[in-house]
Amino acid sequence: MDGCSAGRIVPRPEHSLSRKLIDADALKVLYRLHHHGFKAYLVGGCVRDLLLGKTPKDFDVATDAHPHQVRKLFRNCRLVGRRFRLVQVYFRGGKIIEVSTFRRRGEVAEDQNIPETNNSFGTPAEDAYRRDITINGIFYNLADFSLIDYVGGLEDLRQGLIRCIGDPEEKFTSDPGRMMRVIRHAARTGFTIEEKTYQSLVKHVSKLSLCSPVRVRDEFLRELKEGSAQASVKLMIETGLLFVLFPSLILPLSENGRHELFLRILQALDHFISSGRKAGDDLCLAAFLAPFADYFCPAERFPPGRAGQVLYQQKIKQWISETLAPWAFTENTKEKVARLLSLQRICRSFAGGEKISFRLRCKRFFKQALKLYNLINFP
Repeated sequence: MDGCSAGRIVPRPEHSLSRKLIDADALKVLYRLHHHGFKAYLVGGCVRDLLLGKTPKDFDVATDAHPHQVRKLFRNCRLVGRRFRLVQVYFRGGKIIEVSTFRRRGEVAEDQNIPETNNSFGTPAEDAYRRDITINGIFYNLADFSLIDYVGGLEDLRQGLIRCIGDPEEKFTSDPGRMMRVIRHAARTGFTIEEKTYQSLVKHVSKLSLCSPVRVRDEFLRELKEGSAQASVKLMIETGLLFVLFPSLILPLSENGRHELFLRILQALDHFISSGRKAGDDLCLAAFLAPFADYFCPAERFPPGRAGQVLYQQKIKQWISETLAPWAFTENTKEKVARLLSLQRICRSFAGGEKISFRLRCKRFFKQALKLYNLINFP
């Protein structure tokens, strides 16, 4: 690969990433690979987060050892993946350190199921160039504690830029799912999307519909569940990506006040998650869709009492099913979201002092509905 072999090497005295900040079990994996003669690099988001002064959620390792060689070194591991084989090394408390073999640059979308061959393995430079954005392409080399940067990630980190590695036209055409990751990383870091990357994203945003529905669903849930949903959705609206996912939201978002309400509820969801409380798929999706419930399913059209509530829930369920249908959400998830949203009518009565049966108040789903009510009405 022309131009990919020479990377910028930053020696330990010239950067801030200390071994003291690296997870102890990740260090065990790195050292074992290193002591057996293999390259052992810390890679991806964990390097980015450590350089930004954040605590990574996960630590990933890349090596020149092939998967079967890695497996021989760790008894507490298993091979996973169909297109690309990864080794997951298990530690106490359910912690997993993922170990991948350096791979060549591929132009096949990640959700396509193509078996891996020895020809898929590559050099560290090739592995860096097949990643999505530059700030995720920085390596930490355990051998001499240096940083290795083949893709300009350190400079983009300094400037606060989200930039595709290579040509964004090629990246987004070959794998449209990368557009969602660009938006998520921009939202999480507060960085600006580099102009060429941004213009290409806007140009190709409609191609997102070509992705696997399961892949899009999983990427979208990450946008909602990582504490930066408001910033993510702002970028989705700005680029048009949100309306590729949910075209029915175009008209209601044009109404006075609804756009502001939408962003305020997402801000409340971010605050809820950032405070350490757990938000499942159903609560996140219900919060996302709550600002539109009265547009598609006006509660006042249904009579009060139990019979009216049943009819209202049926209408909500139909709307949720139609809205989420393209993206492979399970029936169980759709059922839970519909129940949480339909119960908001009862929650409003409960908050207004109306008596609710003790049996209903003790139900777990009603307690979840009250959580959603508090999110919707967060000051």
